[in-house]
Amino acid sequence: MNPSRIRGFLLQLPKPALVRVTGEGEPQELKPGKSYAKLAETIAALHVDLVECLDAKGMVLRAVRLEAEESHRSDAADIPEALKSDPHVAMITHFANLIHRAYEHSTEVAFARLVEITDKMNDRSDAIEMRLERTEASNRRLLQDQVDDAFDRAAEVAEQAAAGGQSDMGQQIMGGFLQGALQGKAGAKPTPNGKG
Repeated sequence: MNPSRIRGFLLQLPKPALVRVTGEGEPQELKPGKSYAKLAETIAALHVDLVECLDAKGMVLRAVRLEAEESHRSDAADIPEALKSDPHVAMITHFANLIHRAYEHSTEVAFARLVEITDKMNDRSDAIEMRLERTEASNRRLLQDQVDDAFDRAAEVAEQAAAGGQSDMGQQIMGGFLQGALQGKAGAKPTPNGKG
């Protein structure tokens, strides 16, 4: 079985948490990573007979024998008995089989490439989302720090007011009021109404 068909088997839903492959020796367990294409290439390189997809609890989700009849590409169409002796029919049938094989191969390759592109786009989207989450968390921390600072300043002002002291602004207002009152008493006598 070629890697693209193994990959198609691995990508079926539900996706496996673990893949167990059995060949001539002991069964091996493979953990799927981000790229199912790489995992499929590894499985094809191991030349195993059985591939089992397991869930997180170790239960078998699905299995496939790689040497099974349905895992091979489709065979060429049989020529009817009445036409086997005709060389033109044999030539056309051979040509049709070659075209069939070419389309089958190109479809598999195109699908594998399309899936690789989709995987790369998904990885890029995941990276963008993680950066956005980090930026939002940083923004929330900065905003929380500003709110905490404002509360701390308000608490300091409240403590000063409770201790009997006035805030700097209140002291300035009272100082200005008293200064104006003192200057008015020290200056000219007030004139009664109506007198010039």
